[in-house]
Amino acid sequence: MLRAIARPAARLVPSLRPAPRAATFPPVEERLQKVLARAGVASRREAERLIAEGRVSVNGRTIREFGVKVDPRMDEIRVDTILVRRETATPDAKRVYLLLNKPKGVLCTVKDTHGRPTVVDLVPPFQGRRLYPVGRLDEDSEGLVLMTNDGELTARMTHPRYAVPKVYDVRVKGKLTPDKAREYEAGVWLSEGKTGNSRVAIRKAGFQVTHVAVTLHEGMNREIRRAFEKLGFPVLSVKRIQVGPLLARGLTPGRYRPLAPEEIAALHEVTAGNADATPPRRTRAGGDDVTPRRKRRPGKPDPAKTWKPRGRPDQKGQPRGGRRGRGQDSGGRGAGGGRQGGRGGRGRR
Repeated sequence: MLRAIARPAARLVPSLRPAPRAATFPPVEERLQKVLARAGVASRREAERLIAEGRVSVNGRTIREFGVKVDPRMDEIRVDTILVRRETATPDAKRVYLLLNKPKGVLCTVKDTHGRPTVVDLVPPFQGRRLYPVGRLDEDSEGLVLMTNDGELTARMTHPRYAVPKVYDVRVKGKLTPDKAREYEAGVWLSEGKTGNSRVAIRKAGFQVTHVAVTLHEGMNREIRRAFEKLGFPVLSVKRIQVGPLLARGLTPGRYRPLAPEEIAALHEVTAGNADATPPRRTRAGGDDVTPRRKRRPGKPDPAKTWKPRGRPDQKGQPRGGRRGRGQDSGGRGAGGGRQGGRGGRGRR
């Protein structure tokens, strides 16, 4: 009688083993850096750096190699022991897009070691999701910065292959001539190399100040300021007034607004339309953001740079080596000059 009562009770105890993945939804495995970029942790290149430094763990195991695939809906991913929320890392996670008008004196970065204000401080977590800037804008400049948690869109907008244009309103000191504007468009040599694809349009030229509209598809660090400085026109101010199809529309410095659905669609259309385009040719080498140079084929050695041994030829017609004696010329009887020459020794005094 006791056995009959005990058996049904044991059947009612639920199993403690986890249900297989296929019972709930099919597994979706993606590269770890792609999942981190989608979650808004960092760009793909920055995510690879975090992985190489051993700051990323999956299910309690530290990952240091690339190519590891994870399922963001099942695996536990942590960066610096901070859990990556699954609702932001899954392929169907909600994306947030904000347009910020960055004022001067604010860094376009996630955090600063010196405690200076950043664009992340101006945009608090929106709808529970932390946002990150797309691209960069130096501290002394102001203008539009896109903030989002869409890592894939960030990678496309910052890659030179997609050639997303950015327009800047620039004020330079002095009267900029059309010849100098074309010189900028042709390329200016900086420490990293030659500037790439750009357009310079003079809006208003004065004897003391010239207003210029500069369009860049890919830029170096502080390129506009450094390029105009090298051409002899110090920059007074730089303001980014357009990012792809996005405009300020009355947005004051320090304020932000969410993008309209048509603006989001236009962003994806711009990046998708330029996916098959040839990336702009750059003359600097290396890095993921530039077109690398071709390796030069080995050619014949330069005769002017080829070492030639000094001395008179021996009986076989080969020149004798060794150093010349002190105070002797090439025709003297030093180490390699004549009869008294030895193997690398000095001639007689």
